[in-house]
Amino acid sequence: MLIPPPTSTQTARTVPADLRLLAVATGRRRDHLETALEDDRSEDGDPLWTLETTATLADARNRLEEIDCLVVAPPTAPADEDAPETAAETEAEAQNERGDSDENVADLLEKIRASAPDLPIIVVANERTPELADAVRSHDLTAILERDDVSDHLERRARDLVEYRRLAVLTRRTLASLEFAGGSIAIVGPDDRVQFASRVFAMQFGYDRDSLAGMPWQNLFTDAAVARLESTAIPTVAEGWRWTGNSTGRRKTGATFTAQLSLDGLEDGSLIFVVTESTGDERER
Repeated sequence: MLIPPPTSTQTARTVPADLRLLAVATGRRRDHLETALEDDRSEDGDPLWTLETTATLADARNRLEEIDCLVVAPPTAPADEDAPETAAETEAEAQNERGDSDENVADLLEKIRASAPDLPIIVVANERTPELADAVRSHDLTAILERDDVSDHLERRARDLVEYRRLAVLTRRTLASLEFAGGSIAIVGPDDRVQFASRVFAMQFGYDRDSLAGMPWQNLFTDAAVARLESTAIPTVAEGWRWTGNSTGRRKTGATFTAQLSLDGLEDGSLIFVVTESTGDERER
């Protein structure tokens, strides 16, 4: 059975009215950020963001809950042009050399994540090196921006990270609601692997939830059912419709069962499986 799509499948993008940025920077690095961003205003003449700076990560930690995005310069970046200009900044630089700024980027991010695991972070570097990319890759909500691109791309990159965090929080709440409702539902990513499965869904197929994560969805159905879904149901969903019909599931034990399956899609190409088992029709294979 085909179910027509809703009138709008677009997800509304929520843009913070006042993007609050905090930069850990001193001397010319600080001046470079402030100069690059000072002319960015909306059509009404209002600033697109507020930018404040602090000399050390220790100072920034007390303000992480007040900001939308943290901007840091990696300690591994050359600093020949970034000498502090005042005695206070000289002391801050000396403190950094004894502390946070003398550690590698991975350790720096670990310290920030310990205090603010969901805070968007932009690492501003002289260049994007393989070592820097490796350090950032393992951290969600973290991006690299080269210094020459700050004026053109910092605002958009920060807003993208903030929006991604908002959607991630919304997703977690939605999944928690699904768990509470007790529905048998799974979300399959564009790579055909299970990203989320409710407890009821996992029990229905004889798995625990942890073992389902990352499993190809095709493992949960017979070969004939997979062929039908791939040739009929999934192309229908790709066109913006919802598909409902009978299918044959396969439990971890190899036993098969008849199920009513509803299939829907998300904007990123993910699939939503909702399975309702039909009683009295289970066989061993």
